[in-house]
Amino acid sequence: MNVPYTHHCSVIPNGPSHVARVLMGMRVTEDDWKHTFFDRLGQSVTVPRNEMNKNQPYFDDGYAKALWDFRNGSMLLGEDGRTLYVRDVDETGENRLLDSWHAIGSIEDEYHVKGANKVYLPWNVQMRVECSKLKGRVRHGVKFSNMAFYRLDGRVRRLAPGDPVFADPFEISLTEAYDDDLVAEAGRFLRFVTADEHSAQNLGRMFATPLLEAYKHLFYVLYGGGGNGKGILLGALNKSFPGLSAAVNAKTLLGGAKGAGGFATDQEMLKLIGALWAYDEDADIITLEQATLLKKIGTGDTMAARRIQENTVSFRNKATFIIASNNPVIMANTEALKRRRVFVRMRDNRAEHEFRDLLAFRAEHGAVPFLMASCRLWEQSDKPWDDVAIGSGDDLSEHEQWIVDQIITVGYAVSGDNPYYASSATHRNSVTKLGLESTCKRVDGKVARVLVVADEKVFAVYRSKSERDINQAVEDSVPAPPQPIEGAATVTPDEAGYPVNFAAVTEGKKSYDWQKAKDLPAGSTQVPGGGNAYAVIPSQGMAIIDLDVAKDKAGNVLADVPTGWDVFNREIGEYGGEGFPRTYLVSTPTGERHNLTSVHAYYLIPDELKGRLKNGVHLTGAPVDIRCEGKGYVIGAGSVLDDGGKYRLLDLPDGEPPVMPPAMVAWLKAHGYVEGETTTVRPDGARPVMMRTRYRSTRMAGKSVRNEPDMTPVAPGSRNDTLHRWAYGRLANHPDNAVRIRDDLYARGHASGLKDSELETIWRSVNRQLGGGHAQA
Repeated sequence: MNVPYTHHCSVIPNGPSHVARVLMGMRVTEDDWKHTFFDRLGQSVTVPRNEMNKNQPYFDDGYAKALWDFRNGSMLLGEDGRTLYVRDVDETGENRLLDSWHAIGSIEDEYHVKGANKVYLPWNVQMRVECSKLKGRVRHGVKFSNMAFYRLDGRVRRLAPGDPVFADPFEISLTEAYDDDLVAEAGRFLRFVTADEHSAQNLGRMFATPLLEAYKHLFYVLYGGGGNGKGILLGALNKSFPGLSAAVNAKTLLGGAKGAGGFATDQEMLKLIGALWAYDEDADIITLEQATLLKKIGTGDTMAARRIQENTVSFRNKATFIIASNNPVIMANTEALKRRRVFVRMRDNRAEHEFRDLLAFRAEHGAVPFLMASCRLWEQSDKPWDDVAIGSGDDLSEHEQWIVDQIITVGYAVSGDNPYYASSATHRNSVTKLGLESTCKRVDGKVARVLVVADEKVFAVYRSKSERDINQAVEDSVPAPPQPIEGAATVTPDEAGYPVNFAAVTEGKKSYDWQKAKDLPAGSTQVPGGGNAYAVIPSQGMAIIDLDVAKDKAGNVLADVPTGWDVFNREIGEYGGEGFPRTYLVSTPTGERHNLTSVHAYYLIPDELKGRLKNGVHLTGAPVDIRCEGKGYVIGAGSVLDDGGKYRLLDLPDGEPPVMPPAMVAWLKAHGYVEGETTTVRPDGARPVMMRTRYRSTRMAGKSVRNEPDMTPVAPGSRNDTLHRWAYGRLANHPDNAVRIRDDLYARGHASGLKDSELETIWRSVNRQLGGGHAQA
């Protein structure tokens, strides 16, 4: 039964006519011929027509629908006194009104007023005026059946059902009860899909952000590759709140690669109207040019949107924007953006079966438990974590990788020396992406513009990956030891001039009579006959350095950890050079069995270390052992163990047995092998990144394959030093190839921008240090 309805409508300047006539004249009817539209309850409604004008509508029926919703309590103002809200209705066909409300951008868009029928009158103002006369307001918060979360007096608080505000309509009203057990379960899943605790909390905060943040300003970046569950969680929003969540194309929404999308952007903007969450779960690269519009969307500025052949609609965005991507998301490092962006680092590469529990949880509860957990986080604090870093060392272009490598190795990068071209816009994006800034520095005697790290938190992601690559490159560049010396008889160390004694080996590598010889003068004993193996005991003033393989506590070989041979070549110098001179060198079967290098290197002890060198084993984590001055023994060259393991002579010194050089002495002191010296290396053996230019070698079935030398240009600031070390190392190891090495030095030097006079100075210096006489012409 239709009950007469009365309401005093205001007349506003230039407002629409006949508003009251239509508002009070609409009726529910069962007469099909009188039907105009079906309302939210499925009722047939008839609208008065203008009898003076051939029974035409007074205005578009879309405006009549808005008046009908107002008349029936399905349209209210929000707390801001400006935003219009319309009540949600179920979509099952039962035509039930829900307790939730959604904001509308405009009457025309919400009620589908067609472009041809739009009246250019302030209908939105009219409806705000009429709604302001009603007592009810839509609260900006979340209401569960047993409590509500609502911002009051500057912070998020819980409201119980007895609170007067609890009875008001809320933007989100749910029939489910808030449950601490569900919150705990949701928290467990949030931690499961993220890489760290702060990312988990930031992700959890995302769900209630459009309803509980102090003011509209935050947007989210969920960074990760594949297999991390971000699609499952974003899908949960769509499952629970289909009318309030919108899937968008970030590239189209933000205006393409250069921030200019035109009409395509205006169309995509329509998806934001009425939404609380807008997300792109597989976004393309976000660049600096798109940051302005991204900021406007995040702060809820007035936006413009329009459909094809329709007029532009202006609205204030209420949706929290969520970018999920494994591509670079590049944003200016300004305070304004720092306050607005919330980063989440996802945990990647999960197997499909690992998400079984999460999928079941979503199927049963949707996004509701995550919304509960989010309300709890907002109740605890208003601030997301700002220490989460995104980005990957794997997504660097050649231009960017060169910059990162330069900063790691020399502390800065001169953009003009970058051999990989990039446009100005691309370069600006790269600088921001890497967390760098431009400053001035004196390079090669001139003041130049260089790039340095401005934000270590951002750069650390790229530094970590590149340092691993550089360390690996250094390890791979270690030269292989010499090939075994073939011959009928193996030269023993005493024959090569080393002060040693010998003892028998009876079983395995055990010697029971070595102690009888340890205090005897050098040369008092001979290599015992009748056995396949013998022991060598270094006499006073001599040490044998066992460059061993790395092992765990149980004695198992660690094949992926640098060997003692690797360590000495990296940190002292290549074998055959000044720091690691040629000597009596013996390979051991320990390395051969694991396709690794393990050797004994014989040296005389300098006066400063005599009596002070420790008989140490793997001190400070380095796989290096010392046997010295009668304190121990090693198995001699030419020995064959019972298990078939062979000790092969690899090299002999140039002339007299060498004395440990200063670089080797310094290393032994630093690593705790000398009594009375302070160890300067951490017990875990951690070492700084070192960038050395060497021959690269690859281990293949026990032999080394050498490649061509590195001929890449060297950046200004380190050219002379790098080229000097490069030429020195090559010439020290290959003096017979001096002409080729000199030609290569000039070729690489020219490519690096050095003149002949500078290169000649480098070459003369290298020759002078190596004793001269190498390809002076």
